[in-house]
Amino acid sequence: MSASEPVPNGLDDSFRLTSYLELKGSGCQVPESVVSEMFNSPALNGTSTTSGSQRQETQLQQMLRNMNIDTSAGGGGLRHHLRIECRYPIIDDLCAMGKIICAEALGNFYAMGITACDKIMMLACKPPQMSNKEFNAVFSMMELGFKESFKGTYGKEMWAMYMHTSRFIGGGLASVHWPQQHLVARGNALVGDVLVLTKPLGTQVAIDAYECIGQPERWERYKMLVSEEDVRAAYQQAVKTMCRLNRQASNLMHVHNAHGAMAVSGFGILHHANNLALLQKKPVSFVIDTLPVISKMAAAAKASTVDDKCPLLQGLSVETSGGLLICMPREEAVALCKFIGAFGDSPAWIIGTVQSGTRKASIIENVKIIEVSE
Repeated sequence: MSASEPVPNGLDDSFRLTSYLELKGSGCQVPESVVSEMFNSPALNGTSTTSGSQRQETQLQQMLRNMNIDTSAGGGGLRHHLRIECRYPIIDDLCAMGKIICAEALGNFYAMGITACDKIMMLACKPPQMSNKEFNAVFSMMELGFKESFKGTYGKEMWAMYMHTSRFIGGGLASVHWPQQHLVARGNALVGDVLVLTKPLGTQVAIDAYECIGQPERWERYKMLVSEEDVRAAYQQAVKTMCRLNRQASNLMHVHNAHGAMAVSGFGILHHANNLALLQKKPVSFVIDTLPVISKMAAAAKASTVDDKCPLLQGLSVETSGGLLICMPREEAVALCKFIGAFGDSPAWIIGTVQSGTRKASIIENVKIIEVSE
């Protein structure tokens, strides 16, 4: 734990949750194959009785049954939506890690215009090398953060459970029945629309640089680019950014005629922009001309430059619990950004345009960088 963070009972000063992350600098998204194996594996003591016969349940089926989640469509045009997001730990602040997992679980709901959540579950997976005492302390602190974040959603029910896996994983399962007519369609972009982003980029850059402080060999590549003070401030900003929900922006998408949105998380912004472009009904392309970046992290990112190509400036740097990438009419985007700037926790920015094209996204060569500080 860092010096600024309280040490929970059961953990000593040397405990680092990130020591259970094997692939440093790769972000924290768990591969789909691992998630599928976890949730589709047979549940312990997991049998259900249907019409007098018993059948083996999967972990997911058992979770849904225990949470009394009905996955069928409801009346009045309601459709059931279920999201599962799993992450490896990328920070040592356990409470904040719980908040980040909650924000991740709800991120895709918000991108669809789903602004409420009926039920949510926090999941923590215990690796064999973590003692029971340590895991109980980790679980307790993460649950506090998860619960605090969920309160901001005005959700109805929260659950928490644990599993045993080879590596530490934190996850969230979110469920809601939502009117089909109140979804924000993702494929309605028009030529002349603009692209809006609701959180700054550079979360992984800040985390990577912060981990190098106090390690002379690793810090060597940063010291000519940024100061330790810059990196510490950027790291704190990145943690706050990742913890913040996109609920306000999701609500505003309904008010301001959004034509589609994606949650930016797990990959770089260009990946998500390409995915959104592929969903469009019209033959359009997205051109990104501006990148809002956590202060000083555009400079820090140059430490990872290969062949004069900087992953962050190419839109390839991994983001965790990032903002919503929204496509909407320009005048509506201006109004949305103005409102968020006045009443939100952080600004939003117009970062590009929708042009006639072949359903692809690109970043211009001399992209404008906006330094975002708190």
